[in-house]
Amino acid sequence: MKLVIVESPSKAKTIEKYLGQDYHVIASKGHVVDLPKGSIGVDVENNFKPEYEVINKQSVKLIKDNFKDADELVLAVDPDREGEAIGWHIARLLKLINDSGESKSKTKPLKRIVFTEITKDAVLKAISAPRKIDINLVNAQQARRILDRIVGYKLSPLLWKKIAVGLSAGRVQSAAMRIIVAREELRDKFKSDEYWTVKLFVNEKSSKLKYSEYLDGAEKATNKNIRFDLLKIDGKKAELHSQSECKKIFNEVSVGDLTITKIEEKDSRQYPSPPFTTSTLQQAGANVLGFSASRTMKIAQQLYEAGLITYMRTDSTNLSNEAIEKIRSYVVKKYGQDYVPIKPIYYKSKAPLTQEAHEAIRPSDITRGANELSVSSDQARLYDLIYRRALSCQMSPAQVINKTITIIKGVYQFGVTAPKVVFPGFLMMYKNRLKEMELPNFKEGQKVFADEFVAEQNFTQPPARFTEATLIKELEKNGIGRPSTYAPTISTISVRKYIVKEGKYIVPTSIGKVVDKLLFKNFPDIVDSSFTANMESDLDRIAEGGANWVQVLSNFYTNFAKELLKGEKSIDKKDYINLGKSDKKCPICGKDMFIKAGRFGEYLCCSDFPKCKGILSLNKQGLSAEDVKAKAESDDFKRIYKPAPLTEDGRSYTLKFGRFGYYWAHPDSPKIKSNLPLELNADISDQIYGKPPKSSDGKVMILRRSRFGEFWAHPDYPEKKEIIAIKKSAVSKKKKELGIN
Repeated sequence: MKLVIVESPSKAKTIEKYLGQDYHVIASKGHVVDLPKGSIGVDVENNFKPEYEVINKQSVKLIKDNFKDADELVLAVDPDREGEAIGWHIARLLKLINDSGESKSKTKPLKRIVFTEITKDAVLKAISAPRKIDINLVNAQQARRILDRIVGYKLSPLLWKKIAVGLSAGRVQSAAMRIIVAREELRDKFKSDEYWTVKLFVNEKSSKLKYSEYLDGAEKATNKNIRFDLLKIDGKKAELHSQSECKKIFNEVSVGDLTITKIEEKDSRQYPSPPFTTSTLQQAGANVLGFSASRTMKIAQQLYEAGLITYMRTDSTNLSNEAIEKIRSYVVKKYGQDYVPIKPIYYKSKAPLTQEAHEAIRPSDITRGANELSVSSDQARLYDLIYRRALSCQMSPAQVINKTITIIKGVYQFGVTAPKVVFPGFLMMYKNRLKEMELPNFKEGQKVFADEFVAEQNFTQPPARFTEATLIKELEKNGIGRPSTYAPTISTISVRKYIVKEGKYIVPTSIGKVVDKLLFKNFPDIVDSSFTANMESDLDRIAEGGANWVQVLSNFYTNFAKELLKGEKSIDKKDYINLGKSDKKCPICGKDMFIKAGRFGEYLCCSDFPKCKGILSLNKQGLSAEDVKAKAESDDFKRIYKPAPLTEDGRSYTLKFGRFGYYWAHPDSPKIKSNLPLELNADISDQIYGKPPKSSDGKVMILRRSRFGEFWAHPDYPEKKEIIAIKKSAVSKKKKELGIN
């Protein structure tokens, strides 16, 4: 019997079925060995020797028990550095190899096989071409693990001492936080400028031109005639900064005739995107499906283990020649010969060094669409993204004609451009991507008429905050981390409360800013993008056999140790946790209070602390318990909401503010966890939602709330699943009008 080790239990049965009865496949369930949890586990004075310990005793026992009766060991762990390290640790525990990866056993051979898709052909091909453990990949994984352990275990105690107990720092995470905080700093410094745009709505019928003006935030024009935008003034790009400039243009344009000056048609081509890498899949998962990076990777892992897609951790855009031929043949069969270019399309990766798996992410069987799979809804949606991207990447470009119509009146040039698809090519896979616009059959020299001149006030906007998708793109652009690190990096800084999500946007918290400030000032290398990127390149060189892992760690640690010693002496706690003076007075002594940063967010502290112990907690909107109490007692609050509910013994619930807004808390909270939502007064509710509708059996429906919003539900819901959706935008608009937040 030959014992095969994989990482995931879900793979084991499938692979055993492919290999036949001579093989027994079991799962390690991830890493079985790691650095210890309670200590640094690295002897920095002895060539950074790691002190590994078994972390999964159950899996190790299972492997050892099965190995007793095995003739050979086959390592079929994942085709990346982590997988190589898992295999190396298992082989060492079984005493088959030494630390350098050289064989120690003469009776039981060790084989390492690699495949990037769980199909019968791929597995059988891999089993026929085994190799040795790649010690360079193992050393690269060791170097990364030890490097991150050193940074975390050396910096975290400093943060405890200088800011607050329980904080932590990481190498890649700190560089990511610097990017997030730097963007927030740009937003804080940003000064908005006013600018105006002009639109002319044109038709073929005679009409009187009227002037319309839309101020910032007002509803925009919805004229259904053809919209011409003001593009140039006296041959230069139109730049307007006031109402008076717009009115001057209106006065000049409204005199005399309008004539079509020029009509142009230009052919253009749109080319397909390369197949997905880990980074671009995570971005598409966020932008198209609204998935977090970790959710995308979890689902992709499930699809891979089910044998539906190739390995999902890769920064390569390559596809195998065999896969390309299968895709091209399938496109010809489905759409025709015109839909594939004469030669296959090969894509060049933008990453400086591609590593991990050597193929982009693609379906294992390109002939199977998402609707043919027995998978969950989320799995089907992500698979469909991968399927369309892989199929389209070998399709012909789309051919588009862009028709531009120009009107010149005096020094003012107005124009409209509309695309028309003459051959869809790869857009057959994305039929909703390009919206065609039909223009009237105008002719050059033709007289036309405008019925509305619209001037719109706008203001320049600050740089947008990062979403998960744009942050991953920025990390990749700066060479920070690698495909397998993007999702855990974002997850880690979120769990640490260094960031929060506002809608889809990432916002640094006060404690996140404070930690970044300390690191940026005292450990610039740790948060510097170029330094972190160079370290990633060093790790890549180790993986390629071009650098010694101990020397790379030594080069880093020499300077890092000096900065640590310097920081211990020079960093003053008050320079980082004091965020400014508050307008509140201490409830104990009456002195001024200061805003301070703590592990759980901002709080108010007496200026005479620690002599006076006056402290007030703040929620994320900077509200103290006194502010919330005043809110509950205000006339405006009573106008909008029903009075506080009562307990069984007649006591009133207390108004509290949490991460989802205001709510009623039991007077014995948190001992008794019986929170209740606020209820609107009947007249206010009717203004926002209208009168409660009736169900199909004549019962009055009840307003309910879920994480997806509010809806009307049958009074016997969820037994009777009759609901009516409520439009969020209409509710938000009404609440804004009524002053409800």
